[in-house]
Amino acid sequence: MTMTSGRKPRKPVLRRLSRNSPTASFIEALETDGCVVVQNFTDQETLAKAQREVQPYLDVDEPASLVGALQGSTKTCTRLIGRSSTVREAFFADSLYQDLVDHFLSIKTICYYGSESSINICYPLLSVAITMDMRPGTLAQKLHRDDKNHHARHTAATTYHANRDMLLGLFVPGCDTSRENGATRVVPGSHLWGDEKPDFGEDGTKGVIDVELKAGDAFLMLGSVYHGGGHFARDEGSRTMHIMFCCCGNLRQEEVSYLSYPVEDVKGYSKIVQDRLGWRQSEPNLGWVDLKSPEFLLEGQY
Repeated sequence: MTMTSGRKPRKPVLRRLSRNSPTASFIEALETDGCVVVQNFTDQETLAKAQREVQPYLDVDEPASLVGALQGSTKTCTRLIGRSSTVREAFFADSLYQDLVDHFLSIKTICYYGSESSINICYPLLSVAITMDMRPGTLAQKLHRDDKNHHARHTAATTYHANRDMLLGLFVPGCDTSRENGATRVVPGSHLWGDEKPDFGEDGTKGVIDVELKAGDAFLMLGSVYHGGGHFARDEGSRTMHIMFCCCGNLRQEEVSYLSYPVEDVKGYSKIVQDRLGWRQSEPNLGWVDLKSPEFLLEGQY
């Protein structure tokens, strides 16, 4: 006889965990809610350094992009891994983020050569790294899933299972974020929805939460979560957000990293960043040069 508690499943929420919390706590939050806030992820000095590195690109006098969910009033710094060493090594290479990337996005399979088995691991890659600077006049984005770029298909589920997602994002704000300055809006739990038309209620706010952050916090989100930038309601100022997404290693990356980051620059990056940019062969046979894992090119062995 099976005993049940009779309790209803917990309503998805936006949890806030200290950077020093166990990795297992972040995994549980992401599996249950699809997103989580990381408190005390970084410090003010590091944020200021990152801002100085990206600011010249945000100040370029040219029309803002209309690509995807952008609306022409958000300035961007692309090629972010190369243009900000602070974002690259302090944020993107952060051990918590990378441990979670490995947990959610690594693919482990067994294949056979005759009757002999072979265990292979496909490690994740950087999909995109970009700084977005929202300015006055920016309207709220329509709620969407970022894994649309990979034509992801979703089956409704009540619990999470391994390899359900193909993207994991890290958002690091350069300032406090609030509803007034366009904080990201998110729908916790929507990572377990299927592909049917979503129901956000008549006013579009059903289940939607504003991700209000303190400068120094970060936000983690699976690519299957419905979300969107908020409306920048202030008459002046801006809201800077450093955004990084990793994807499963068998997918095409959103940003073409091999063209964005020259090999001579990549030689100076940390090993984990080199690997995430694709300078490590994926087992068994994806991503080689001259039938070898491409690390040798970083060592000058042409």
